[in-house]
Amino acid sequence: MTNTFAEIVLGLSIPLMLGVFFVLRPVPAALVVAFGSEMFLPVGPVFKLPFMPPFDKHTLPYVCILIACLLRCPGRVTKLPKEKWILLFALLLLVGGVLTSITNTDSLVFGSEDQVFIPGLDIKDGFYMGLFSFVWSFLPFYLGYALFRKSEDFERLAVGLAIAGLAYIPFALVELRLSPQWHRWIYGYAQHGFDQTIRWGGYRPMIFMSHGLAVAQFFLAATFCLVILAKSRRTLVGLPIRLLAWIQFVVLVACKSTGAIVFAIPGVPLVALAKPKRQLFVAVIIAWITLLYPVLRLSGVFPVAGILDAARSVQTERGDSLAFRFKNEDELLARTRERIFLGWGEYGRNMVRDENGKSVSIFDGFWIIRLSVNGLVGFIASFGPLLIPVFLARRHIDAVAEEKSKVLVAGVAFALTILAVDLLPNGLWAGYPYLIAGALTRRLREARAEPRADDSV
Repeated sequence: MTNTFAEIVLGLSIPLMLGVFFVLRPVPAALVVAFGSEMFLPVGPVFKLPFMPPFDKHTLPYVCILIACLLRCPGRVTKLPKEKWILLFALLLLVGGVLTSITNTDSLVFGSEDQVFIPGLDIKDGFYMGLFSFVWSFLPFYLGYALFRKSEDFERLAVGLAIAGLAYIPFALVELRLSPQWHRWIYGYAQHGFDQTIRWGGYRPMIFMSHGLAVAQFFLAATFCLVILAKSRRTLVGLPIRLLAWIQFVVLVACKSTGAIVFAIPGVPLVALAKPKRQLFVAVIIAWITLLYPVLRLSGVFPVAGILDAARSVQTERGDSLAFRFKNEDELLARTRERIFLGWGEYGRNMVRDENGKSVSIFDGFWIIRLSVNGLVGFIASFGPLLIPVFLARRHIDAVAEEKSKVLVAGVAFALTILAVDLLPNGLWAGYPYLIAGALTRRLREARAEPRADDSV
């Protein structure tokens, strides 16, 4: 649902986002555009060009960042990465969509009485899918890699996300008291069903994001950044960082998103107290679980029953909700097995349908969306760029010279892993996890190229 005013706002945001780069330096400008658009632009309207996928508040900002950099500082974004694996994933995203279309040229018919007919895919559909995935995930990754070159740039990324989370707190507090209304007040319509905003006897804020889960994920990332920064500096925007971190954590819990709370309760103390190598050890374990999750679910090894029992022991409603998700995943996996490598493609081909042809599928997790649409190729191409930097951080943390920088690299890598594993139960609400992954990759590369203190002796 959208309206003319929201479409005008999205259109006017284009020159505004480009203009930011002629007022600020590239790094802070990119942070303002990436986080500001996610925080305040309307949900729903799209900007469409011929033969291109639609651009919305999640993808348009990164296109604008790229264009602005080409105009303002072309040298930063025109040099290809030296890491071959980055180019491989870019190619995999683009070509993967085309390969999916080639293997899905058959038409599908569902239902016995009122039949639902879905035509086969062609090369144009494959190019569209590949380009959409490329803009959604790889473009933010590449911009993070290209722009956040120096140690201070990497720290600015953490500071920028921390400040963005703090700036969103007053908006969240209003909706915690009055119910999610900001989007309706400003743009004239609600961006999501109201029933999903009611949790634990209160409201779950959506503000200007796609869902309450998106706000919780955003606050989770901001909380981690504040805790990380508190280990190397005392104040932020003139206030004690430890106090700000506690405030951000309390608001995160008040948002009533069980997943984000479950990740924060053990994650925040780990980042606050553990040494960098210990943080990265835990991060690598979580990264492997995330990457292997589809295989574990397909093989039936994943301990579904134990997790459901644990969830129901905490809250029956939460356990029942999780059971529904697992049941839905099982049905989707049964269909996905038929075309496991390249998936079914889009336009509803990947859905499970009843005898009347009506879809009974609900796509909660980003992983099952990518697996069902583009198969294992799509899953690897989407999750690889998020998690490979975590493995690199574990391997090359000793190359980071200063202890302050090690703390920052390890903490951001751990936070990135949590954002990635959150994509198993939830969707990809924004591109900033990929922006962080790209920046982390570049920071590790620059650290390996920096002269070591013992080398100069």
